[in-house]
Amino acid sequence: MKVYNSLTFKKEEFRTIKPKEILMYVCGPTVYDSPHLGHAKSAVVFDLIHRYFKFKGYSVNIVKNYTDIDDKIIKRANELDMDFKSLSEKYIKEYDEVMTLLNVEKETKNPRATEVIDFMIEFIKVLISNGHAYEKNGSVYFSVKSYPKYKTVFQNIKEEDIEEEEEESYVLDQDSGFEDEKLDKRDFALWKKMKEGEPFWESPWGKGRPGWHIECSAMALNFLGDTIDVHGGGQDLKFPHHRNEIAQSESYTGKLFAKYFIHNGFVNIDDEKMSKSLGNFFTVSDVVKEFDPMVIRFFLLSSHYRSSINYSLDTMRQAEKSYNRLINTIKKINELQAIESDPKETKKLLSAIENTKSNIVKAMDDDFDTPVAIAELMTLIRELNKKIFQEKVKISETFKDKFFKFIDDIDKIFGFFPTLKKELKLGYAAELGEQGELVNNLIDILAYTRNELRKRKIFDLSDNIRKKLKDLGIEIEDQKLK
Repeated sequence: MKVYNSLTFKKEEFRTIKPKEILMYVCGPTVYDSPHLGHAKSAVVFDLIHRYFKFKGYSVNIVKNYTDIDDKIIKRANELDMDFKSLSEKYIKEYDEVMTLLNVEKETKNPRATEVIDFMIEFIKVLISNGHAYEKNGSVYFSVKSYPKYKTVFQNIKEEDIEEEEEESYVLDQDSGFEDEKLDKRDFALWKKMKEGEPFWESPWGKGRPGWHIECSAMALNFLGDTIDVHGGGQDLKFPHHRNEIAQSESYTGKLFAKYFIHNGFVNIDDEKMSKSLGNFFTVSDVVKEFDPMVIRFFLLSSHYRSSINYSLDTMRQAEKSYNRLINTIKKINELQAIESDPKETKKLLSAIENTKSNIVKAMDDDFDTPVAIAELMTLIRELNKKIFQEKVKISETFKDKFFKFIDDIDKIFGFFPTLKKELKLGYAAELGEQGELVNNLIDILAYTRNELRKRKIFDLSDNIRKKLKDLGIEIEDQKLK
């Protein structure tokens, strides 16, 4: 398997620190507003990567954080006359709801930045003691000059080839605190002195709060260890966030921070990045009013994860058409009466399924090439439609078994079919024979009850029902909130 590594600007053979084990950190949302399609793309991309690692037999310890304290959160909370904690919790719950709608699997852990403030303070103390940081008037800054490789991170340049440059040529940190206190304008804030009316924590340098960059480093190191296999996030986080993460983390541990950095592309509107700051964004909650969440997922994965994708009603309707063709074909094949033997034409179709699976795995092994993989899938679906429903080729039980095993593998990789087993009675209900219909009806009642609880914001009880069902081996999927 090859993965494009942003650190080396090339595809590399994927080799983990420990055999068949992956430590993975993904930069999660800053929770000050509703998640838009740009957030959805990042989440779905890294969910796909997470799923594919598991499909390939890896044990994945994945951490995705919530940034629940920073300048944007404080500003938004003040605008709404809310406590910053109430604001961040509100949008964490909304983000979780959106992740459920998009069938994003739960990560191993989703820490909040405010959970590890004590570790951040110890982190900063070590950086000060080893000469990588300094305190000025109650704030603490990382000294970029103390980390010689700083200029080479995410730049195709060797350390020995660096020439002296004007400081203005560097990307400056927008989260840097009190600019006039810094010894070098490239330096960035690790700890920010409290401003009037802002939330604060006690520290050796006085009342204040952490800078943005130290938050992700602290959560990655605290929950995954000194060196991780994969660090993920959007392309816009390369500079300065991920560069600063690497500098402070490696200065703290003296070790490599991450073997691979993986960055996803954007969702664009008229070839311009979708973002709240530009005001050209669509929230996921708005888009799901018109399109099934799995159509959104299908759309987001139809482009390569490193590429940007243009959002429009036309592109969404094209995705909807393709997804519906896929689902309808699966359902129609499930309804067909099978014959006992395997005719010659059926054997050809079985061979086509095997070849398609092989080609999909080959594409995914090549830096998660979803456009090629999905094209292979849709080509097979067109072929099956032609042969089975136009040319009336008979299918056997063997064919149906292998076809639905293939569909199960596709779901493990892409997560396109969250409710398919229930709809087609392919899982637990089918195995229960005459009791299957009763089980389905009972689960429908529980699903309806959970949906009502979620509408009323009674999330604890809703989550408890889901957990108890999971303990019984029953996965229940959430309905779209109205």
